[in-house]
This record gives sequence, C-alpha cells and structure tokens, in this order.
Amino acid sequence: MVHLSEALNLPLFDGGGRRVGRVDDLLVDSSRGIVDRVTVRAGRRRSQVRWEGIETFSPETRRVVLADGAVVEPDKAPAGDLLHLRRDVLDRQIIDIQGRKVVKVNDILLEHAAGRLALKRVEIGLAGAVRRLLAGVVRPMVVRRIADGLAERSIPWDYVGLVEPGTTRIRLKVHQHLARMHPADLADILEDPGRVERSEIVSALATETAAQALSEAEPSVQAAVVEAIQVEQAADLLEEMQPDEAADILGDLPEERSRALLDAMQEEEAEDVRELLRFRDDTAGGLMTTDFFRARSEWTVGRTFGELRQVEADLLGELDEIPVVGADDHLVGVAPLVRLVRAPEDRPVTEFMRREARAVTPTTPFKEILERFEKYHLRALAVVDEYGELVGLINIEDVLSRVVTGD
Repeated sequence: MVHLSEALNLPLFDGGGRRVGRVDDLLVDSSRGIVDRVTVRAGRRRSQVRWEGIETFSPETRRVVLADGAVVEPDKAPAGDLLHLRRDVLDRQIIDIQGRKVVKVNDILLEHAAGRLALKRVEIGLAGAVRRLLAGVVRPMVVRRIADGLAERSIPWDYVGLVEPGTTRIRLKVHQHLARMHPADLADILEDPGRVERSEIVSALATETAAQALSEAEPSVQAAVVEAIQVEQAADLLEEMQPDEAADILGDLPEERSRALLDAMQEEEAEDVRELLRFRDDTAGGLMTTDFFRARSEWTVGRTFGELRQVEADLLGELDEIPVVGADDHLVGVAPLVRLVRAPEDRPVTEFMRREARAVTPTTPFKEILERFEKYHLRALAVVDEYGELVGLINIEDVLSRVVTGD
C-alpha cells in the first residue's frame, strides 16, 4: 500500500544513482484508476516520466529509481482522462455518496498491482490528516504507527465525485449514484458545499431529480441555487416543482431575478406561480398549491379511480381526501379515500363525500389554518374564493414546515 502523502517529494534517481529531482505529483488514468506517469520537479523545472520508466517506487526506503532507458519528457497538460492527484484531488471537497455529505480529501491510498500503482481509496478521517502533517518530517514507519492508532475513514474511489469547478469529467462518474439517492439525502449534500459547488451538483442531475432534491432543501439553499444557475435551467427546475414551492423560492429572490425567471417559464406554470405570489406567506393563499387532483361531481367511484391512476405521482402527495367540484369548479364536498376504496365502482362519488367541507379562503391566517388541521386531524385542506370556487389545496407538509421553521 502507498499513501500519496508518502510518495510526494520522494527523491528520484536515474539508473546510475544520480539524483535527478523529486516526485511532484502522480498522474492517474481516471477511467482505469491506475498511475500513468510521475511528475518530477528539479528546482523550478518540471518534467514527466511514464510509469513504465519507473524501476523502483518505494516510500519505505524513500527512493524512486528510473529504469534503464527511461525517457524524461517535458511537463505538459494532461490529455484525456489523466488527473493530477496532488493538484486536482488532495484537499478538495468531494461528494461522499455513502455518507451523503461533502467532505475534504486528506490523503489518497494506492496499491501495487501487476506492476502498476492502482488508485484505491481517498481518506477523509483524522488518520489521513495526521499522515499528511507528518509526511517528510517523521520516518514513514513511525508515521504509520501513529496513524494506525487514529480513526481511519476512507471512501472507495468508485464512490467519489469531485465537485470542484474544472473537474466535471470525474464528478460525472457518480452521476448514476446521485440519481438513485433519496431527494432528502441529495438535499443534505446540497446544503454542505459552497454556492459554486451546489450549482455544479444540480447541473449534473436530471431536471426532475434536481427539482425533487431542491424541494427538500432549506429555503436559503433553494434561493442560492436558483440564483446561481443559468436562467433557463432555473426556470426548468421551477416548472418541475409544485407552484407553491416555486413561489416560495421566487419570493426569496431579488425582484429582478424573480421577474426574469417567471418570464423564462412556460406561461401556464408561470401564471400559477404569479397568482400565489400575490398572497402573504402567512395566509392560506401563501401556503396553498394550485396543482392538485380533484374529482367531478358527475363521476362514478370507478371513473374517479381511473382518473386518479393517470395523475402524476407528485400531485398525490399525502392525499387521503379528494376534493369534489361541481359546475364552475365550485367545491361541493370532500371524499375520503377510505370510503371510496370500499364503495361499488358504479356508484356516484358524491354518495361517499363529506358535504361539510372545512375549506378556508386565501386570506385565512396561518393560526386559523393550524387550528383546523389540529382539530380535524387533516392531511389536506381546501381553499376556496369568495364565490366558493376551489382555488387551492394546503398539504400537511407545508403546515409542518412552517411550524418547524417558525416563519
């Protein structure tokens, strides 16, 4: 096993024993995870040697020896998937897919295999930090004894995604892992790094996945991400979100940025959001969403479930009661799902609804909304205008979120 901290600054000798410089960095073929060449520093001059030109590479003896006939080439920018470990990975922030957070690389572990030096893990714990601190100051064997007694935390290279600008090709190695994570875990990752890195992560995800993760993030993070990325990309994200969530984010942005995003959104989605932005945050209008499922009073139970199956999953939320509307979208009642699932499919949905709908108006204050949720143990609450037309729905998640944040 070889730690990068042990390899850096090792003296390099030619076959005749003449010192020609020190190891300055290792260049890794990231697609195969093996060291392709060694960067050598002699004074201010840097050069490169292909791994095939290395005869001995031994941190234990503090000695690297060139093979006979090895060619020392001028230093040049890496091509293809070559990556400088010291420059591009060490001390960088990375996405820890397993731990679902952003961490800092303290050291890198490599392994001799079939005559090559293979990249195995990045170290993020205290042991790696101490090893870095003592490298070159204390003999390698002593450093290893000290580090062995400390907490060792590391991540397999296959589970590492760099998030620093300029390293996109490496970060995308774990794109599929990010896409499989729960939106709440992705939100935790978004809340860790700085503003630039957040936009890099969001750009690597599919729009729908990024929107779901952003929905779970803190309001300050949501606003920071939407403000940092391109207008067109931000508009696509907002279109994927529930109108009330998009309105909350836009309400936290400068007016000029908010207006630009609304102009870039599809007209129908933008109009829904503009409607919600008219209301104060602490009212029913500020809490409600305008995108939800409703049944028509002329439908049967079977028709209602048939229509329900066609609805996107995002619209269902914690649905356990279905608003029922009549002519001109006037609210006529609410049908509990527990009643409908036991009802004959050919019966009218209105037979199983509760007519004393506990609806509120858009200007109803949050205190009254909270009282209704508590009193009637609601999962959702209908919002109607002064004419009785159903205009929105408040979900329990929005109420709980406001209670937790204290907004």
